[in-house]
Amino acid sequence: MLDYLRAECYKMLHRSYLWMALLITGGLELVLVLLWAWLNGETVNMTASAGFTVVLYLLSMGYCATAITSDIVFSDQYKHNTLKNEVAYGIPRARIYLGKLFAGCLLSIGACILLLGWYALMCALLLPGDGAALEALKVLGFTLLCAFPVWVGAQALYFLCFFSIRGNTAAISVCIIFLLGQMLTLLSLMLNLPAPELADALLAVKSLLLTTPLENITDAIWDWSRVTWAWAVGAGWCVGTTALGLWCFHRREIS
Repeated sequence: MLDYLRAECYKMLHRSYLWMALLITGGLELVLVLLWAWLNGETVNMTASAGFTVVLYLLSMGYCATAITSDIVFSDQYKHNTLKNEVAYGIPRARIYLGKLFAGCLLSIGACILLLGWYALMCALLLPGDGAALEALKVLGFTLLCAFPVWVGAQALYFLCFFSIRGNTAAISVCIIFLLGQMLTLLSLMLNLPAPELADALLAVKSLLLTTPLENITDAIWDWSRVTWAWAVGAGWCVGTTALGLWCFHRREIS
């Protein structure tokens, strides 16, 4: 497994797609911080701690980011027949599936550390301090502790889609993740008066979705039950989708 994981990491690190995505994202972060620094004055007071806090409202972008990293690792395996070649070579399917999943998770963690570190450095260097930067970083760390497990769960879901469905399924998966929670909320509101029990059941189902633990996260700072909930939901999706993906991949006829 370690040799396969090393090979996957080598391949993804040599894809221009990855470095272009990092360069564009890092460049956008720099432009944003420079814009804040330029606008700072009498009407705008953007400090380093405020810059750190902005990340709290962008955590949902992690679902899109993990879709990109999953796509970088999987890289149209069915289209280029590389998956067929790996299976024909005798590599166990479980090793192929788990190796790519682990590589995707490692890539996501590395990219997250790199981009957040770059953003924090820009905020610290270009924006004025107000003595609250350390507390803002603690709050950011707490929210990332909530976000990490559901991001991993989303990554496992993307790999299930990639292995089970031919073609690029990342966009479809992201749409499902984002829209399903809103659809269940709307249905529960519509059924609240005629069928309150059914509305409560829909809300209970919504609480198990990957996006729900990050909703209104700013109102749950230092609420450790939110962290427990996020880890339970993320672990459930990760284990469930990985088990289903392995089962589907073992049964799939690759031609």
